[in-house]
Amino acid sequence: MRQKHLDEIRTRLYQTRENLLLELRHKNEEAARLMDEGVADIGDMSLTDELKDFLHLLGDSKREEILRIDDALERLRQGAYGICVQCGEEIDIQRLQIRPTARYCIRCKTIMEKNENEKAGPGRGTI
Repeated sequence: MRQKHLDEIRTRLYQTRENLLLELRHKNEEAARLMDEGVADIGDMSLTDELKDFLHLLGDSKREEILRIDDALERLRQGAYGICVQCGEEIDIQRLQIRPTARYCIRCKTIMEKNENEKAGPGRGTI
């Protein structure tokens, strides 16, 4: 993989990480503000609790994304970035440009998803 591509991806990963950290700080401040405001009645209390739960879940997904970014940055530092952790083959540059935190090549990821769907059984995701 060319150094130019790696540098572009590294810059993008750092920018995305900083944006996520900023967003998490704002969400934490918002949750703290909700707790400090006090609650007028039971309906407001319920809404406040739901908002806090939502902000917490949102924060969890952002933290997970930051961990995936940190993993990709570490693989860049070690020279292992762009190599599928399953089969050891090079991950297509277009895949990495779309999903810079990708750890698997398309072939391995497809097999993994197929296996997960088979384990889940019929009717997965249906109501």
